[in-house]
Amino acid sequence: MADELLVENRGDVLWLTLNRPQVHNALNVAMTEALAKVINQASGDNSLRAVVITARGERSFCSGADLKENAGGMFLSQSGANPIADVIRAIENCDKVVIVRIGGNVLAGGIGIVAACDLAYAADHAEFGLPEVRVGLFPVMVAAKLLERIPLRRLQEMAYLGQPISATEARECGLINDCVSLRDLDGAVEDALTLLRQNSPEALSAGKRAMSQMRDMATDERFAFAERTIAAISKSADAIEGRSAFAEKRKPQWLK
Repeated sequence: MADELLVENRGDVLWLTLNRPQVHNALNVAMTEALAKVINQASGDNSLRAVVITARGERSFCSGADLKENAGGMFLSQSGANPIADVIRAIENCDKVVIVRIGGNVLAGGIGIVAACDLAYAADHAEFGLPEVRVGLFPVMVAAKLLERIPLRRLQEMAYLGQPISATEARECGLINDCVSLRDLDGAVEDALTLLRQNSPEALSAGKRAMSQMRDMATDERFAFAERTIAAISKSADAIEGRSAFAEKRKPQWLK
């Protein structure tokens, strides 16, 4: 695995650490390819319950695309895809809950990764910004994710003015779940993981997939899809075990 990304299995959780602190963990081709590959591999690995993405250093979580990378190569790869978009797709398609631990500032494409993750926890000193207009760019790809995460007025303000918002503001507008002191950040992530471990892996996987599919459906189509999906989930091994455990007043024993 490339030095740009540190990969560590901590029991049933895969930890991925962005490892370019000298350039504020800017995303280059090697890092994005490694991220997408490892996240795709994690999907379907029954030994894992979750994936956590974090970064080295307390100043920056991720400053977005490395603008020095191959004269714009971070905006269009040889395959015709956007390398950061490939990471976002991997996160969204992963059947595990993906948590982002944000220990420092997040800019540009880094916010796209945050928006794609299922749960997000940040240190309260972190700031979140979209400064692309200052270098002749616009956060179109990031906006594609933020349009479904935060209010339009807030997105327009961030994208047009290029001014960052605080972690508290990011929580209030729905970009992150919570912000805590840096010393409490690991505890917040561990608390989320502890709760996840109590829950059905099958239900979490099916639910994440269903919410992604329902996002672009019309209301009637969404309800019809939900009816079919809950009927299928109710027949799963985990659902049968969960109902039995509830009736027997015991903790369920999930198969995965």
